[in-house]
Amino acid sequence: MPSQVIDDAAHREPPRVRAAMWPAVLVTVLTGMGFAGLKFILIGEIAIDFVPEHHQPLYFAWMEKILQTSLAKGTVHEAITQGLAAVLTAGVLLGYLINAPLAGAWRVARLFVLSSAGVAAGTMLTLWLNQWLVAAFVGIAYGTACAARGKVVPLLAEGNGRSSTQVSGYLNAALVISLLAGTKFGMMLHHQVENPLYRHGVLFAFVMAATLLGFLVNPREPAPVPFREGVRELMGGTVALLRERWALLVGGGMAWGIASALVLAAFMDSVDRLHIAPAQAVNLVVFPAVGAILGNLLSHWMDRRRHVISALVGLGLAIFLYPILVVGMKSGALFMVLIGLLFSAPTNVLDARLLAYAAAQGRPGRGSTVMSLVHNAFILTIGSGLAILLFLGYMTAQGQFEALAGACLVTGVVVSRTKLKDQRPDPVISDLTAEIPTSLQRS
Repeated sequence: MPSQVIDDAAHREPPRVRAAMWPAVLVTVLTGMGFAGLKFILIGEIAIDFVPEHHQPLYFAWMEKILQTSLAKGTVHEAITQGLAAVLTAGVLLGYLINAPLAGAWRVARLFVLSSAGVAAGTMLTLWLNQWLVAAFVGIAYGTACAARGKVVPLLAEGNGRSSTQVSGYLNAALVISLLAGTKFGMMLHHQVENPLYRHGVLFAFVMAATLLGFLVNPREPAPVPFREGVRELMGGTVALLRERWALLVGGGMAWGIASALVLAAFMDSVDRLHIAPAQAVNLVVFPAVGAILGNLLSHWMDRRRHVISALVGLGLAIFLYPILVVGMKSGALFMVLIGLLFSAPTNVLDARLLAYAAAQGRPGRGSTVMSLVHNAFILTIGSGLAILLFLGYMTAQGQFEALAGACLVTGVVVSRTKLKDQRPDPVISDLTAEIPTSLQRS
Protein backbone atom coordinates (compact mmCIF):
# COMPACT_ATOMS: atom_id res chain seq x y z
CA MET A 1 0.00 0.00 0.00
CA PRO A 2 2.72 2.61 0.85
CA SER A 3 4.57 1.79 -2.38
CA GLN A 4 1.39 2.33 -4.37
CA VAL A 5 0.92 5.74 -2.74
CA ILE A 6 4.53 6.64 -3.64
CA ASP A 7 4.02 5.52 -7.24
CA ASP A 8 0.80 7.52 -7.52
CA ALA A 9 2.58 10.59 -6.16
CA ALA A 10 5.44 10.13 -8.64
CA HIS A 11 3.02 10.12 -11.58
CA ARG A 12 0.90 12.96 -10.28
CA GLU A 13 1.07 16.19 -12.30
CA PRO A 14 3.14 18.93 -10.66
CA PRO A 15 1.00 21.72 -9.18
CA ARG A 16 0.17 24.44 -11.67
CA VAL A 17 2.05 27.66 -11.04
CA ARG A 18 0.05 30.73 -12.03
CA ALA A 19 1.90 32.86 -14.56
CA ALA A 20 2.08 36.50 -13.55
CA MET A 21 0.41 38.69 -16.16
CA TRP A 22 1.55 42.12 -14.94
CA PRO A 23 5.13 41.97 -16.34
CA ALA A 24 3.84 41.36 -19.87
CA VAL A 25 1.32 44.18 -19.46
CA LEU A 26 3.94 46.65 -18.20
CA VAL A 27 6.46 45.74 -20.90
CA THR A 28 3.73 46.21 -23.51
CA VAL A 29 2.88 49.63 -22.09
CA LEU A 30 6.46 50.95 -21.84
CA THR A 31 7.72 49.57 -25.16
CA GLY A 32 4.60 50.79 -26.96
CA MET A 33 5.02 54.23 -25.43
CA GLY A 34 8.63 54.34 -26.60
CA PHE A 35 7.71 53.24 -30.12
CA ALA A 36 4.80 55.67 -30.50
CA GLY A 37 6.67 58.45 -28.69
CA LEU A 38 9.61 58.21 -31.06
CA LYS A 39 7.28 58.21 -34.05
CA PHE A 40 5.65 61.46 -32.98
CA ILE A 41 8.93 63.09 -32.02
CA LEU A 42 10.10 62.35 -35.57
CA ILE A 43 6.80 63.58 -37.03
CA GLY A 44 7.34 66.83 -35.15
CA GLU A 45 10.97 67.16 -36.22
CA ILE A 46 10.47 66.15 -39.87
CA ALA A 47 6.91 67.19 -40.76
CA ILE A 48 5.63 69.90 -38.39
CA ASP A 49 8.96 71.73 -38.21
CA PHE A 50 9.34 71.60 -41.99
CA VAL A 51 9.82 75.12 -43.40
CA PRO A 52 9.69 75.29 -47.23
CA GLU A 53 11.83 78.44 -47.31
CA HIS A 54 14.68 76.61 -45.57
CA HIS A 55 14.28 73.42 -47.55
CA GLN A 56 17.38 71.97 -49.20
CA PRO A 57 16.61 70.37 -52.61
CA LEU A 58 16.51 66.59 -52.46
CA TYR A 59 19.24 64.55 -54.09
CA PHE A 60 17.02 63.04 -56.80
CA ALA A 61 15.12 65.39 -59.10
CA TRP A 62 12.03 63.18 -59.22
CA MET A 63 11.80 63.19 -55.40
CA GLU A 64 12.07 66.99 -55.33
CA LYS A 65 9.32 67.22 -57.96
CA ILE A 66 7.00 65.04 -55.87
CA LEU A 67 7.70 67.14 -52.77
CA GLN A 68 6.97 70.37 -54.64
CA THR A 69 3.69 68.88 -55.90
CA SER A 70 2.56 68.06 -52.38
CA LEU A 71 3.59 71.55 -51.26
CA ALA A 72 1.46 73.08 -54.01
CA LYS A 73 -1.52 70.89 -53.04
CA GLY A 74 -1.06 71.61 -49.32
CA THR A 75 -0.73 67.93 -48.36
CA VAL A 76 2.94 67.75 -47.40
CA HIS A 77 2.33 67.41 -43.64
CA GLU A 78 -0.15 64.58 -44.14
CA ALA A 79 2.11 62.87 -46.68
CA ILE A 80 5.22 62.94 -44.46
CA THR A 81 3.21 61.76 -41.46
CA GLN A 82 1.72 58.76 -43.27
CA GLY A 83 5.06 58.08 -45.00
CA LEU A 84 7.06 57.96 -41.78
CA ALA A 85 4.56 55.58 -40.22
CA ALA A 86 4.86 53.40 -43.33
CA VAL A 87 8.66 53.27 -42.98
CA LEU A 88 8.34 52.12 -39.36
CA THR A 89 5.93 49.41 -40.47
CA ALA A 90 8.22 48.38 -43.33
CA GLY A 91 10.88 47.68 -40.71
CA VAL A 92 8.51 45.29 -38.94
CA LEU A 93 8.00 43.40 -42.19
CA LEU A 94 11.73 43.32 -42.98
CA GLY A 95 12.36 41.64 -39.65
CA TYR A 96 9.67 39.03 -40.20
CA LEU A 97 12.10 36.31 -41.34
CA ILE A 98 14.02 36.79 -38.08
CA ASN A 99 11.19 37.41 -35.63
CA ALA A 100 9.06 34.49 -36.81
CA PRO A 101 11.54 31.68 -36.03
CA LEU A 102 12.72 33.51 -32.90
CA ALA A 103 9.19 33.34 -31.49
CA GLY A 104 9.39 29.55 -31.60
CA ALA A 105 13.04 29.18 -30.60
CA TRP A 106 13.29 31.69 -27.74
CA ARG A 107 11.38 32.16 -24.54
CA VAL A 108 9.09 35.18 -24.50
CA ALA A 109 11.23 36.93 -21.87
CA ARG A 110 14.20 37.04 -24.24
CA LEU A 111 11.98 38.29 -27.06
CA PHE A 112 10.63 41.14 -24.94
CA VAL A 113 14.11 42.12 -23.77
CA LEU A 114 15.56 42.11 -27.30
CA SER A 115 12.70 44.19 -28.65
CA SER A 116 12.80 46.82 -25.90
CA ALA A 117 16.58 47.16 -26.15
CA GLY A 118 16.33 47.70 -29.92
CA VAL A 119 13.67 50.39 -29.58
CA ALA A 120 15.73 52.07 -26.85
CA ALA A 121 18.79 52.16 -29.10
CA GLY A 122 16.71 53.66 -31.90
CA THR A 123 15.54 56.55 -29.72
CA MET A 124 19.16 57.75 -29.48
CA LEU A 125 20.47 56.77 -32.92
CA THR A 126 17.94 59.11 -34.58
CA LEU A 127 19.99 62.00 -33.16
CA TRP A 128 23.04 61.21 -35.27
CA LEU A 129 22.02 58.96 -38.16
CA ASN A 130 19.48 59.27 -40.98
CA GLN A 131 16.11 59.35 -39.23
CA TRP A 132 14.28 57.44 -41.95
CA LEU A 133 16.78 54.57 -41.91
CA VAL A 134 16.80 54.36 -38.11
CA ALA A 135 13.00 54.31 -38.19
CA ALA A 136 13.17 51.14 -40.26
CA PHE A 137 15.54 49.60 -37.67
CA VAL A 138 13.16 50.53 -34.85
CA GLY A 139 10.37 48.85 -36.78
CA ILE A 140 12.40 45.64 -36.96
CA ALA A 141 12.98 45.73 -33.19
CA TYR A 142 9.34 46.45 -32.42
CA GLY A 143 8.30 43.54 -34.62
CA THR A 144 9.94 41.25 -32.08
CA ALA A 145 7.60 42.65 -29.41
CA CYS A 146 4.62 41.92 -31.65
CA ALA A 147 5.73 38.29 -31.97
CA ALA A 148 6.36 37.98 -28.21
CA ARG A 149 3.03 39.55 -27.29
CA GLY A 150 1.12 37.22 -29.57
CA LYS A 151 2.96 34.14 -28.33
CA VAL A 152 2.39 34.93 -24.67
CA VAL A 153 -1.42 35.27 -24.98
CA PRO A 154 -2.35 31.55 -25.09
CA LEU A 155 0.45 30.70 -22.62
CA LEU A 156 -0.84 33.17 -20.02
CA ALA A 157 -4.40 32.05 -20.71
CA GLU A 158 -3.53 28.43 -19.97
CA GLY A 159 -1.41 29.33 -16.96
CA ASN A 160 -4.19 31.42 -15.40
CA GLY A 161 -7.24 29.39 -16.38
CA ARG A 162 -8.64 32.23 -18.48
CA SER A 163 -9.87 32.35 -22.07
CA SER A 164 -7.45 33.60 -24.70
CA THR A 165 -10.00 36.25 -25.67
CA GLN A 166 -9.91 37.68 -22.17
CA VAL A 167 -6.10 37.68 -21.92
CA SER A 168 -5.80 39.13 -25.41
CA GLY A 169 -8.26 41.82 -24.34
CA TYR A 170 -6.05 42.82 -21.41
CA LEU A 171 -2.89 42.97 -23.51
CA ASN A 172 -4.59 44.73 -26.40
CA ALA A 173 -6.03 47.28 -23.97
CA ALA A 174 -2.52 47.84 -22.62
CA LEU A 175 -1.20 48.12 -26.18
CA VAL A 176 -3.77 50.71 -27.22
CA ILE A 177 -3.18 52.72 -24.05
CA SER A 178 0.58 52.65 -24.60
CA LEU A 179 0.42 53.69 -28.25
CA LEU A 180 -1.94 56.57 -27.59
CA ALA A 181 -0.15 57.66 -24.42
CA GLY A 182 3.14 57.49 -26.35
CA THR A 183 1.59 59.67 -29.02
CA LYS A 184 0.77 62.33 -26.43
CA PHE A 185 4.11 61.89 -24.67
CA GLY A 186 6.16 62.17 -27.85
CA MET A 187 4.41 65.33 -29.02
CA MET A 188 4.69 66.83 -25.54
CA LEU A 189 8.45 66.19 -25.55
CA HIS A 190 8.72 67.76 -29.00
CA HIS A 191 6.80 70.83 -27.88
CA GLN A 192 8.26 71.40 -24.41
CA VAL A 193 11.86 70.12 -24.57
CA GLU A 194 13.97 72.19 -26.92
CA ASN A 195 17.21 70.22 -26.57
CA PRO A 196 16.95 67.12 -28.83
CA LEU A 197 19.39 65.18 -26.64
CA TYR A 198 17.19 65.60 -23.55
CA ARG A 199 14.07 64.93 -25.61
CA HIS A 200 15.33 61.61 -26.91
CA GLY A 201 17.06 60.76 -23.61
CA VAL A 202 13.81 60.82 -21.63
CA LEU A 203 12.26 58.42 -24.11
CA PHE A 204 15.34 56.20 -23.89
CA ALA A 205 14.93 55.90 -20.11
CA PHE A 206 11.31 54.74 -20.48
CA VAL A 207 12.18 51.97 -22.91
CA MET A 208 15.17 50.82 -20.85
CA ALA A 209 12.75 50.23 -17.96
CA ALA A 210 10.78 47.95 -20.27
CA THR A 211 13.99 46.11 -21.14
CA LEU A 212 14.59 45.25 -17.48
CA LEU A 213 10.97 44.23 -16.87
CA GLY A 214 11.12 41.88 -19.83
CA PHE A 215 13.17 39.41 -17.77
CA LEU A 216 10.17 38.89 -15.47
CA VAL A 217 7.84 37.55 -18.21
CA ASN A 218 8.11 33.84 -17.48
CA PRO A 219 5.08 31.65 -18.35
CA ARG A 220 5.40 27.89 -18.85
CA GLU A 221 6.16 27.22 -22.49
CA PRO A 222 6.17 24.22 -24.85
CA ALA A 223 9.43 22.77 -26.07
CA PRO A 224 11.31 25.30 -28.24
CA VAL A 225 11.52 24.90 -31.99
CA PRO A 226 15.15 25.22 -33.23
CA PHE A 227 15.80 28.38 -35.22
CA ARG A 228 16.75 26.55 -38.44
CA GLU A 229 13.70 24.36 -38.24
CA GLY A 230 11.60 27.45 -37.63
CA VAL A 231 12.97 29.07 -40.77
CA ARG A 232 12.22 25.95 -42.83
CA GLU A 233 8.67 25.74 -41.49
CA LEU A 234 8.01 29.45 -41.75
CA MET A 235 6.86 29.69 -45.34
CA GLY A 236 4.88 26.48 -45.28
CA GLY A 237 3.23 27.39 -41.98
CA THR A 238 2.39 30.89 -43.20
CA VAL A 239 0.77 29.56 -46.36
CA ALA A 240 -1.15 26.93 -44.37
CA LEU A 241 -2.50 29.42 -41.83
CA LEU A 242 -3.48 31.85 -44.56
CA ARG A 243 -5.29 29.06 -46.37
CA GLU A 244 -7.08 27.80 -43.26
CA ARG A 245 -7.94 31.12 -41.58
CA TRP A 246 -7.41 33.75 -44.25
CA ALA A 247 -10.53 35.74 -43.36
CA LEU A 248 -9.49 36.09 -39.71
CA LEU A 249 -6.03 37.28 -40.77
CA VAL A 250 -7.16 39.65 -43.51
CA GLY A 251 -10.09 41.04 -41.52
CA GLY A 252 -7.94 41.78 -38.47
CA GLY A 253 -5.12 43.15 -40.61
CA MET A 254 -7.37 45.55 -42.50
CA ALA A 255 -8.91 46.81 -39.25
CA TRP A 256 -5.47 47.53 -37.77
CA GLY A 257 -4.35 49.24 -40.98
CA ILE A 258 -7.42 51.46 -40.98
CA ALA A 259 -6.98 52.39 -37.32
CA SER A 260 -3.29 53.19 -37.73
CA ALA A 261 -3.89 55.51 -40.68
CA LEU A 262 -6.94 57.11 -39.03
CA VAL A 263 -5.01 58.18 -35.92
CA LEU A 264 -2.52 60.09 -38.06
CA ALA A 265 -5.21 61.52 -40.33
CA ALA A 266 -7.21 62.80 -37.33
CA PHE A 267 -4.11 64.37 -35.79
CA MET A 268 -3.15 66.32 -38.93
CA ASP A 269 -6.80 67.20 -39.57
CA SER A 270 -6.88 68.88 -36.17
CA VAL A 271 -3.73 70.85 -36.98
CA ASP A 272 -4.56 71.87 -40.56
CA ARG A 273 -8.37 72.12 -40.67
CA LEU A 274 -9.29 72.96 -37.09
CA HIS A 275 -6.15 75.09 -36.59
CA ILE A 276 -5.34 73.54 -33.22
CA ALA A 277 -1.73 73.71 -32.05
CA PRO A 278 0.01 70.28 -32.37
CA ALA A 279 0.62 69.98 -28.63
CA GLN A 280 -3.15 70.38 -28.03
CA ALA A 281 -4.29 68.56 -31.18
CA VAL A 282 -2.57 65.37 -30.05
CA ASN A 283 -4.98 65.25 -27.08
CA LEU A 284 -7.73 64.43 -29.56
CA VAL A 285 -5.88 61.31 -30.64
CA VAL A 286 -5.72 59.97 -27.07
CA PHE A 287 -9.51 59.69 -26.68
CA PRO A 288 -9.84 56.43 -28.67
CA ALA A 289 -8.10 54.76 -25.69
CA VAL A 290 -11.28 55.13 -23.65
CA GLY A 291 -13.37 53.39 -26.27
CA ALA A 292 -10.63 50.84 -26.96
CA ILE A 293 -10.44 49.83 -23.30
CA LEU A 294 -14.17 49.24 -23.20
CA GLY A 295 -14.15 47.43 -26.52
CA ASN A 296 -11.32 45.08 -25.55
CA LEU A 297 -12.72 44.27 -22.13
CA LEU A 298 -16.24 43.67 -23.46
CA SER A 299 -15.26 41.90 -26.67
CA HIS A 300 -15.87 38.40 -25.26
CA TRP A 301 -19.58 39.31 -25.16
CA MET A 302 -19.50 40.47 -28.80
CA ASP A 303 -17.92 37.39 -30.37
CA ARG A 304 -20.61 36.46 -32.87
CA ARG A 305 -20.04 37.17 -36.52
CA ARG A 306 -22.99 39.52 -36.84
CA HIS A 307 -21.66 41.56 -33.91
CA VAL A 308 -18.24 41.87 -35.54
CA ILE A 309 -19.65 42.91 -38.92
CA SER A 310 -22.05 45.42 -37.36
CA ALA A 311 -19.20 47.04 -35.43
CA LEU A 312 -17.08 47.37 -38.58
CA VAL A 313 -19.94 48.97 -40.53
CA GLY A 314 -20.49 51.39 -37.65
CA LEU A 315 -16.77 52.16 -37.65
CA GLY A 316 -16.89 53.04 -41.33
CA LEU A 317 -19.86 55.37 -40.81
CA ALA A 318 -18.13 57.12 -37.90
CA ILE A 319 -14.96 57.65 -39.94
CA PHE A 320 -16.90 59.02 -42.91
CA LEU A 321 -18.79 61.51 -40.74
CA TYR A 322 -15.70 62.60 -38.80
CA PRO A 323 -14.53 65.51 -41.04
CA ILE A 324 -18.16 66.57 -41.57
CA LEU A 325 -19.41 66.70 -37.99
CA VAL A 326 -16.25 67.33 -36.00
CA VAL A 327 -15.84 71.07 -35.48
CA GLY A 328 -13.71 71.20 -32.35
CA MET A 329 -12.20 69.29 -29.45
CA LYS A 330 -15.46 68.24 -27.80
CA SER A 331 -17.11 66.77 -30.88
CA GLY A 332 -13.80 65.26 -31.94
CA ALA A 333 -13.35 63.58 -28.55
CA LEU A 334 -16.80 61.98 -28.70
CA PHE A 335 -16.17 60.65 -32.18
CA MET A 336 -12.75 59.26 -31.26
CA VAL A 337 -14.15 57.41 -28.23
CA LEU A 338 -16.79 55.84 -30.47
CA ILE A 339 -14.19 54.96 -33.10
CA GLY A 340 -11.94 53.32 -30.50
CA LEU A 341 -14.76 51.10 -29.25
CA LEU A 342 -15.97 50.12 -32.73
CA PHE A 343 -12.43 49.22 -33.75
CA SER A 344 -11.17 47.30 -30.72
CA ALA A 345 -14.16 45.06 -29.96
CA PRO A 346 -14.33 43.22 -33.31
CA THR A 347 -10.56 43.23 -33.82
CA ASN A 348 -9.86 41.54 -30.50
CA VAL A 349 -12.36 38.80 -31.32
CA LEU A 350 -10.66 38.12 -34.66
CA ASP A 351 -7.15 38.19 -33.21
CA ALA A 352 -7.96 36.01 -30.22
CA ARG A 353 -9.66 33.35 -32.35
CA LEU A 354 -6.63 33.16 -34.62
CA LEU A 355 -4.15 32.88 -31.73
CA ALA A 356 -6.24 30.20 -30.03
CA TYR A 357 -6.47 28.21 -33.26
CA ALA A 358 -2.70 28.34 -33.80
CA ALA A 359 -1.98 27.41 -30.19
CA ALA A 360 -4.33 24.43 -30.43
CA GLN A 361 -2.13 23.18 -33.26
CA GLY A 362 0.88 23.37 -30.91
CA ARG A 363 2.40 26.46 -32.56
CA PRO A 364 1.52 29.59 -30.53
CA GLY A 365 4.56 31.37 -31.96
CA ARG A 366 3.44 30.74 -35.53
CA GLY A 367 0.02 32.26 -34.95
CA SER A 368 1.48 35.41 -33.43
CA THR A 369 4.10 35.95 -36.10
CA VAL A 370 1.81 35.31 -39.06
CA MET A 371 -0.75 37.65 -37.50
CA SER A 372 1.97 40.26 -37.02
CA LEU A 373 3.03 39.87 -40.64
CA VAL A 374 -0.46 40.30 -42.05
CA HIS A 375 -1.39 43.14 -39.71
CA ASN A 376 1.71 45.11 -40.54
CA ALA A 377 1.39 44.33 -44.23
CA PHE A 378 -2.00 46.06 -44.21
CA ILE A 379 -0.74 48.91 -42.02
CA LEU A 380 2.06 49.42 -44.56
CA THR A 381 -0.22 49.06 -47.58
CA ILE A 382 -2.90 51.45 -46.33
CA GLY A 383 -0.48 53.99 -44.86
CA SER A 384 1.91 54.04 -47.82
CA GLY A 385 -1.00 54.13 -50.25
CA LEU A 386 -2.37 57.24 -48.59
CA ALA A 387 1.12 58.77 -48.43
CA ILE A 388 1.77 58.23 -52.13
CA LEU A 389 -1.61 59.65 -53.16
CA LEU A 390 -1.07 62.66 -50.89
CA PHE A 391 2.48 63.27 -52.16
CA LEU A 392 1.27 63.10 -55.77
CA GLY A 393 -1.64 65.42 -55.06
CA TYR A 394 -4.26 62.84 -56.09
CA MET A 395 -5.98 62.88 -52.69
CA THR A 396 -7.10 65.68 -50.41
CA ALA A 397 -6.77 65.57 -46.63
CA GLN A 398 -10.51 64.87 -46.29
CA GLY A 399 -10.22 62.14 -48.92
CA GLN A 400 -8.28 60.05 -46.39
CA PHE A 401 -11.41 59.67 -44.26
CA GLU A 402 -13.56 58.68 -47.22
CA ALA A 403 -11.05 56.05 -48.32
CA LEU A 404 -10.74 54.60 -44.82
CA ALA A 405 -14.53 54.45 -44.42
CA GLY A 406 -14.77 52.46 -47.64
CA ALA A 407 -12.04 50.12 -46.39
CA CYS A 408 -14.17 49.39 -43.30
CA LEU A 409 -17.01 48.17 -45.49
CA VAL A 410 -14.62 45.91 -47.40
CA THR A 411 -13.38 44.55 -44.07
CA GLY A 412 -16.95 43.69 -43.11
CA VAL A 413 -17.34 41.70 -46.33
CA VAL A 414 -14.12 39.80 -45.55
CA VAL A 415 -15.27 39.00 -42.01
CA SER A 416 -18.50 37.55 -43.42
CA ARG A 417 -16.31 34.72 -44.71
CA THR A 418 -14.89 33.85 -41.26
CA LYS A 419 -15.71 30.69 -39.35
CA LEU A 420 -16.71 32.31 -36.07
CA LYS A 421 -18.95 30.10 -33.99
CA ASP A 422 -21.98 31.20 -32.01
CA GLN A 423 -21.72 28.39 -29.43
CA ARG A 424 -20.21 29.01 -26.04
CA PRO A 425 -17.73 27.99 -24.84
CA ASP A 426 -15.71 28.59 -27.98
CA PRO A 427 -14.77 25.19 -29.50
CA VAL A 428 -11.40 26.55 -30.58
CA ILE A 429 -10.61 27.55 -27.00
CA SER A 430 -11.89 24.17 -25.78
CA ASP A 431 -9.41 22.50 -28.12
CA LEU A 432 -6.72 24.76 -26.71
CA THR A 433 -7.35 23.67 -23.12
CA ALA A 434 -7.20 20.04 -24.21
CA GLU A 435 -3.99 20.32 -26.23
CA ILE A 436 -1.76 22.82 -24.46
CA PRO A 437 -1.11 20.89 -21.21
CA THR A 438 0.34 17.99 -23.22
CA SER A 439 2.72 20.25 -25.10
CA LEU A 440 3.73 21.98 -21.87
CA GLN A 441 4.61 18.65 -20.27
CA ARG A 442 7.07 17.99 -23.11
CA SER A 443 9.13 20.98 -21.96
